[in-house]
Amino acid sequence: MGGSPRPSSALRVLVVDRDPEARFILKRALEQRIARPLMILETAATEAARLLLAEQAFDVLTLDLDTVGGLSGFREVHAAARATLVYASGEAHRVSDAVAAVREGAADYLEKPLDGPAFARRIERHFVVAEAIVPGDIGGLVGRSARMRNLFDQIARIAPAAAPVFISGESGTGKKLCARAVHARSRRADGPFIVVDCGSLGRDDLMLAIAGGDGNGALRRAHGGSLLLDEVGDLDPAIQTLLVRFIETGDVIGPSFDVEPVQADVRLMATTGRVPDDLVRRGAMRPDLFYRLNVLSLHLPPLRERPEDIVPIAETVLKRCADRFGTRLSRFAPAAEKLIAGHPWPGNVRELENLVQRIATLNDGEVVTAEMLADAGFGMRRAPASMQSAVERARLPDGGNAPADNAAARIRPLWMAEAQIIEEAIEAFDGNIARAAAALEISPSTIYRKRRGGAAPTRDDLPSIRFG
Repeated sequence: MGGSPRPSSALRVLVVDRDPEARFILKRALEQRIARPLMILETAATEAARLLLAEQAFDVLTLDLDTVGGLSGFREVHAAARATLVYASGEAHRVSDAVAAVREGAADYLEKPLDGPAFARRIERHFVVAEAIVPGDIGGLVGRSARMRNLFDQIARIAPAAAPVFISGESGTGKKLCARAVHARSRRADGPFIVVDCGSLGRDDLMLAIAGGDGNGALRRAHGGSLLLDEVGDLDPAIQTLLVRFIETGDVIGPSFDVEPVQADVRLMATTGRVPDDLVRRGAMRPDLFYRLNVLSLHLPPLRERPEDIVPIAETVLKRCADRFGTRLSRFAPAAEKLIAGHPWPGNVRELENLVQRIATLNDGEVVTAEMLADAGFGMRRAPASMQSAVERARLPDGGNAPADNAAARIRPLWMAEAQIIEEAIEAFDGNIARAAAALEISPSTIYRKRRGGAAPTRDDLPSIRFG
């Protein structure tokens, strides 16, 4: 049995093959290798397979081409299947069938006689990494939102392919980690994963880094694995020409162009923080290079577009800090959750991680409070949009209301103080907004409006005050 952690849900597998020995080989190999609950169904009939696929989804589906009626049958069953990984199987000498099946979407072609242990290792590697992606880590991909679940599904689908991958997203969203996840779940997972930071190197240095002069260029070092070209927005034309030739021929040519080319087997991946189509539109990238790199595409959404992921990410970072550094903070107070969930996070996940690590390092206790957020500098630079507009309207023409530099660290924004007071009052009265409003001497509607980030209170929001 493998040594991967045992998740609570079973790995669901359907094997479709009229050969009972082939079904036995795959089933036995999975049972001996996979260290998690298994539900393996097998059938010798295509119609039975269709019925099963109509009733439930599977993590792994293997289709013997002879059993399902060749490539046309494979195409039909595959199109109707709800499965993460679909494999075709058939005789080893049918090279054209293998190529066609992969083009039709198969993760791979399993040659007969079947190598059960090799198949089981591939499945183990794929789903062990899948389980690692969802919970996340410091710097990890974490998400419960529909957009992130869709991203995880896309990673699972494209990772087994050999085509280049183009990853877009704002700075701090996790593009490098996404590329690592694709590599880790690919058939090249045992090979090298090389990263070249294209945005930080000049033309000559970047050419040397990619092509090398004495066999140490990234393209050669990534042989058998993956090469990530990070931030490809402004590649020099000569480098673009080199990459186009490599994609077309597999030839690596040194910077001097006076040596014999060397063949390298590399899966290319590229990232950009810009809108991908704009790279071609504004002439930053040759169309032929762009379309060769942008065969399979992934987009990481900014944190502000998936606010439901903010608290889970922050809690994941807290847990990792506790595991690594022995810190005690393990959760966020409701007031603190409200604050971080409503923040726009222009620096995305990287900004959130940095804040949480700073708080975990500087504070004791078990609960992160709104005061801890303020002390760590949260909100000093940017308030919610509704609050910002009010601040702009109130600002003096000469900007005289701006605090002095030496006072900035001591003065908290009014919106943050208000939010903390309101949330602490609600928490003190066990969520009873009416009682919290009475204690604060404001009306409940003011609390509702401020929690929504609405406008300032009107006269009707103020409590009635009687004199004498």
